[in-house]
Amino acid sequence: MSNLGQAEEFSFPVPRPPAASSQAHKQNPLTSRATLVDCSDRQNGATTPMPKPVSLPEPKLKPDVRPGKIPLEKGYSQMDWMRLTKSHPDLAGLAGKSRNRAISMAEVKQHRSKDDAWLVLKGKVYNVTPYLKFHPGGLDWIMKGAGLDATSLFNKYHAWVNAEFMLEKCVVGYLVASTPAPQQS
Repeated sequence: MSNLGQAEEFSFPVPRPPAASSQAHKQNPLTSRATLVDCSDRQNGATTPMPKPVSLPEPKLKPDVRPGKIPLEKGYSQMDWMRLTKSHPDLAGLAGKSRNRAISMAEVKQHRSKDDAWLVLKGKVYNVTPYLKFHPGGLDWIMKGAGLDATSLFNKYHAWVNAEFMLEKCVVGYLVASTPAPQQS
């Protein structure tokens, strides 16, 4: 039995330093051309030289030129659009008019220019004029739907995009089916 008042002496085994002959040509492992020690032959002082550092060329950055991707002007990213929707009170250009008004397709067709572009998505009419410069596909692609019911075109390319959320501040009204004029006999 051991005495509880006395502490037993214990120490970890300390590795022996390599032979003095190999010590002369070794460098600090943190410097550029250090020598690695092969632990399996440490007793014999065998060493394995570290390979010379390789200099890598600087990567050449190319602009993103994938098909269908149009470089946007500075300040016109999707994040910039989201900031604008949070801060601008009237992106639809209604000037206080109701967003719940009935709009005919004939009225939508009158808004087909870059200065005044409306389109229909899933029955809602949007004034997309303020969004034109923010569209990731570029102005030409979004103008293909201006003045039209662009729901099928939108679903073909952007089925996963929540347009109702992105364009909620651009709602002008809802599309109503135009009734044919009564025929006179």
